[in-house]
This record gives sequence, C-alpha cells and structure tokens, in this order.
Amino acid sequence: MKKIEHSELTWRDNAPVSANFGDVYYSAENGLAETNYVFLHGVGAPDIWRDHDHFVIAETGFGTGLNFLATWKAFRESGARGRLTFISVEGYPLTERALEAAHETFPEVAEYAAALRAAWPPAAPGFHKRHFDGGKVNLLLMFGDAAKGYARLNAEVDAWFLDGFAPAKNPEMWSDALFDQIARLSKPGARFATFTAAGFVRRGLIARGFDVSKVKGYGTKRERLVGEMKDKSLVTVQQTVWPEWAQLSPAADGPMAIIGGGIAGASMAYALEARGRDVTVYRSPGHPCASQVPAAILAPRFLLDHQPVAEFFTSAYAYSTAFAPYTQAWAEAHGITMHPKNAKDADRLKAIAKHLDWSDDWLREADDTLVLPRGGSIDTTTALESLLDGVTLVGANVTALTKHADGWRVQAEGESRDFAHVIVAAGIESDRLLAPFGCPPLRPNRGQVEICSASLSDGSLAYGGYLTAAISGQQTLGSTFDRLDTYGADDFQPRPEDRERILATYTSVMGQEFPRDRITGSWAGLRATTPDHLPYAGPAFDAALARTQYAPLGRDANIRELGEPPLLAGLSILTGLGSKGYQYGPMMADYLAASLCGEPLPLPNDLVAAVHPMRGLIRAIIRGQSLSSNS
Repeated sequence: MKKIEHSELTWRDNAPVSANFGDVYYSAENGLAETNYVFLHGVGAPDIWRDHDHFVIAETGFGTGLNFLATWKAFRESGARGRLTFISVEGYPLTERALEAAHETFPEVAEYAAALRAAWPPAAPGFHKRHFDGGKVNLLLMFGDAAKGYARLNAEVDAWFLDGFAPAKNPEMWSDALFDQIARLSKPGARFATFTAAGFVRRGLIARGFDVSKVKGYGTKRERLVGEMKDKSLVTVQQTVWPEWAQLSPAADGPMAIIGGGIAGASMAYALEARGRDVTVYRSPGHPCASQVPAAILAPRFLLDHQPVAEFFTSAYAYSTAFAPYTQAWAEAHGITMHPKNAKDADRLKAIAKHLDWSDDWLREADDTLVLPRGGSIDTTTALESLLDGVTLVGANVTALTKHADGWRVQAEGESRDFAHVIVAAGIESDRLLAPFGCPPLRPNRGQVEICSASLSDGSLAYGGYLTAAISGQQTLGSTFDRLDTYGADDFQPRPEDRERILATYTSVMGQEFPRDRITGSWAGLRATTPDHLPYAGPAFDAALARTQYAPLGRDANIRELGEPPLLAGLSILTGLGSKGYQYGPMMADYLAASLCGEPLPLPNDLVAAVHPMRGLIRAIIRGQSLSSNS
C-alpha cells in the first residue's frame, strides 16, 4: 500500500477545488442541493431505507464528505428505525483544516460536520470505521486507490453514489476495475446515482448487469445517470477471499452470552448492543484481569511499511482515540511523548515520523521525541463502566460450555443458561474454557505496574516503559512483560524486585531517578498474548478435526479445496489482546460483531486470516509442529 498524502484546497468562486485534480468538489451554485438532488433523490432516499434494519450506501470519492453529511442528516430526519452504514474511499484525504473550510459554506450540516471532523482519521492507508448517533450511523472510510480499496472489502451494498471528479479529470476513478467491484458488491436490486452521463460509464455498468437510465441533470448539466442492478449473472469478478480455512460464521437470532468482563468482553457487549442484540456478560469475581490495571496508555505500535498488519496497528490506534465510550475516561492531560530508548531508537522514531508523514494534529517531532497529541491515558474503571452501562451482568465463574441443538449452554457455579451464541473473551482464562475443543495458542504474560501519587504532568510518557498522565490524583508507572509457561495465584501478587526493574528502566531512559516517595502501591496481573502478537477474533473450531482435515498443508502449503473448516457453530473467540487491549479491543469487537451480524467488515479481506483463531493451527501444520500455547 502506498503512502497516503493529505490534500489541501484552493477555491474557484464559492467551490473548493482539488489541488490534485484541478476540479471542484461540489457545485459553486449550491453543493448541498446538488447532493440531495443527484444522489439522495437519485437512489430514492429516504423511502429506500425505511423498511431496512440495516442499509448500506457506498460511494466512490469522499472528498469533503458533503454526500455523507447530507445522507446522515436525511437519515436522522427521516426517523428511520434501522441503522446506516456509509462506505467511501478517498485517495487524497483533506486535512481537518481544509474540511472545516469546505464545511463553513453549509450551516445546515454544521452539527454533523463538526462530529465528522472530530472523528477524522490520520492520513493512514487502510480502513477507518467511525460511529455516530450512538452507532445508528456508521462511516467506513478507505484511504487509498478506489478499485483496490473496494477489492479488499467484504460487503453487500444497497445503493451507490458514483461520485469522484469528472472522468476527464480523474480517469482512474472511472475504471473497468472499479466497475467490476461495484457490480461484485451490489445486492440484487441495488440502485446507483451519478452526476455524469458519460457513455463509457453507462456502457460499463450495463455490461455488468445494471439497468441504466438517463435523467435530468442538476443545474445547467443536461443529463445524469441512475440505475439498478438487475442481472448478477453478468458479474464475472469474484471477491479476493481469505484462505478457505479462515471462514467466518454468522450468529443465529436469539440471546447472546459473552464470557469475560475485561476490555474485550465489554467492547463486545457494546458492539452487539449497538446492533440491537440481547447480551449477557459473565464477569469472574476471581483474580483481576489485565483490563483492571489502574490506568491504560494508548501508545501505538508503528511498523515501517504499508503491509496490512501495519495498517491494523495504525487503524486500531486511530479508532481507539475516537471511541465514544472513552470520552469520560480520558486523563485531563491529553497526548503522549515517545522517548527513544537509545541512539538507535532515536533513528527509528525519526524514520517513523518520515514514513507516516501525518499532520501535526496527529504526530510531530520535538527534538529526539515523537509527540502524539491524540494519544493519552485512560481511566480503565470509567471506560469499562461506560461500555457495560445497561448490560446484563452475571458475577460468576463459568465452569463449562456445552453444545446443544439450538446453541450453547453456559454453566456457571450452580446454574446454567442457554444462548443462541456465545463469545469467549476471557483473556488467559479462554484457554481453560476452550480446552475441550482446542484453544488457539495463548501465552500468559505477567505485568506489574507501580501506582504513584500524581505530580504536575503535561501528558503521558512512553520510553520502553511508560508513565500515564494523572487520573484521580494518581499516575501509573510500568510495566514488566514476563512470559510464563504456567501461572498460579502467586503471579497476581506484586514483587519488590519487579518494582526495581521498573524504576531502573525509567532511570536508564529518562536520565533521572523516579521519586520513590511518590509510589503508593503496586498492581500485578496476567495478559493473554499470542505468538505473533495479533489478537484472535473469529469463530471457534474443532482443533482435532481441523488438524486432520488440513494435514495435507504439511506436505504442500499451496494445496487448496480441502473443504469447509470444522467451525463450532454458535461459538466465537475474542482474546489475545496482550498489552494493547484498550487499543485493539474496541476495533476488534466491532469487526467480530459485524461478521456475526452479516454487516460490511471493517477490516480488509487480507487481514481476516491474520486475526482468525485458526491461523496458529494452520501455521503449525505447515511447519510440521505440534500446536501448543508456546507454538
């Protein structure tokens, strides 16, 4: 994936002009009226979404976001009972400053525009999901090439806004490759509207199964095109799918249980409740889970490439900074300063800044440090309470999961209840619950932090260790990262020698002693980590059957058509968040909820296998290894 560059605006009369294409983003006469006439009325809104529980609109050029803002406003004002997902792609995203200038022309959407800018992602390639109106309206932005972005998307689209600049100005936007993806993603009966009447656009859509009509254009423009997908048999391009073993499984209707009340389970409950599902969360009263650390720091992991995994790290970080349930949980002092551990690390930080090339409101260099204004520290108690507000909670240890005809039975300390679907999100305890079927490899990683009385602080520090900003008069100094083969009650008890290690790291990097008289206590817990440091999100599976079925991969990793994987219908996994739970949990829960509810996936297709729970077993088969928590 190539680097994404922010774009600025110039102006022609009252219309903003793209510096990259020399064309206007919207009509100088009245851009909002043009959007309503060409696109919303063109596809039949608002009547078209009235009887839908979930309506999906996709667009080929986000620009200033005016089409999205007008659609959001129309959707809210129509009193629609369902939910809206608006998907769009943008190769040259505008800066927040440029967006604000473009939005000033339209006070009618000022409220919506301000919310959009507050959630605006950095110029990072990949997928960026954002939620508005409590999850009733959702925006999935794809930064990068339009045809390549839509080729990575798994979705079923109800209506298309074919926008972008004029074909003569931006021919790549109006390519056969993009028309192929539009046809592939369209539901039967999906409608489209566009401002252009170009013959090659009309012919390209007709050839791919659309019924196309010319209708009156907006303003001085004589004609434009509208149409409907009539013949899916003419669609010849298939989805670029994940491996056959990395299939996903939808959830049946009915009540759902989540086992685990940490950040994974709480985020899962929030994502499913936003989709109208009946959710019960089982929260163990035993040892503290890693999510109960006194404070969490949102400091991203950056990679110096544009591969899908690098996209995952930056997208998860940006998603967490805009996550609505964190609003009241942020420390008052925002921002993180990343200090280099040594001279080599200083070079790495400089390379990261150059590689990302984000705007100053996301990243800036200061001497040898990187400053991340959108990062910061989270009050974990407040965050979890916000996520679980209104959710049915059961304070009991789950002892067993049993499959039955209509779902799964959850047995918890003397009582049992039946559910249509169960999500295991119990951190390191997931291994015990999934043991009868085969849990993907999990490693217990012990972490200790020191709790300190707060001093005056401008924000959080990351330096190999970390120091959170002040929250309720306290700061947290951390952390150790000790991989364990087994664990017991003693591993949840703080150790004096670990305090010394934490203090030594601070002194070594920061060049000064941390005041010991500020330390008021210690906290220790266990993280669930994976061998490749990516979380597990997806269906549970029968490991013994899968090992037998996919054994031929040990002879030839390129063998295909080995059959559908032995998934455990009605059972899913979300765990392995490691030390980044408050960054990964919200986005991964939304992804898993979308897959369970049959919605557009907020992760690209080439990341599905990377987070699939079966990946460790497949990797072990290919390498000729036995599968264990240490694989």
